[in-house]
Amino acid sequence: MLHISEQKIELRAAILERIRHMNEQQRAAESRSIALRILEALPKDRAVCVYYPLSTEPDLLSLLAEILTRNQPLFLPAFDGQNLVMHRVLDLSQLQTGSFGIPEPSSDAEILDTKTPVTVLIPGRAFGAAGGRLGRGNGGYDRWITAHRQENAQSRYFGVAFDCQMVNSVPMEEHDAPVDGVFTPRGFVPAQK
Repeated sequence: MLHISEQKIELRAAILERIRHMNEQQRAAESRSIALRILEALPKDRAVCVYYPLSTEPDLLSLLAEILTRNQPLFLPAFDGQNLVMHRVLDLSQLQTGSFGIPEPSSDAEILDTKTPVTVLIPGRAFGAAGGRLGRGNGGYDRWITAHRQENAQSRYFGVAFDCQMVNSVPMEEHDAPVDGVFTPRGFVPAQK
């Protein structure tokens, strides 16, 4: 039996291979479906935290633009060392390339108040039926979700995934933070707790 860390490495590699087998049109079509499903379910009276998409993640740029059009508070992650910090975004054109090569808000942009209830859309490499999430391996989102949950019980955390990223179960360790459900091209999958 593989150690849990080895199971995670194998699952990350297997899912990445699945994503790489998707062509650009498939990724775009699934991304559009996911964005529409999120938009239908997204409360309009709540701040939203979203990720800036990498090429291997569902592209939610159209959703980010729509959230800004609705005048909802939008926050994107920026890395401060190894820690994730959510900063307010007023205009996507003002994002700057961060330390991981990902567009981020300026470090002097407003920081999310931990008391503010938010809907958080989270990327991952794989998601399981029970809300398990396998990230990229640095633990940034796990630490942020755990800390934010302790401060704010009203916030909700949702994974965002291509169909090929859904698995029966994800190997989880004590420090891994589960999600409340996952948005996929086929619809919303609530965590079966």
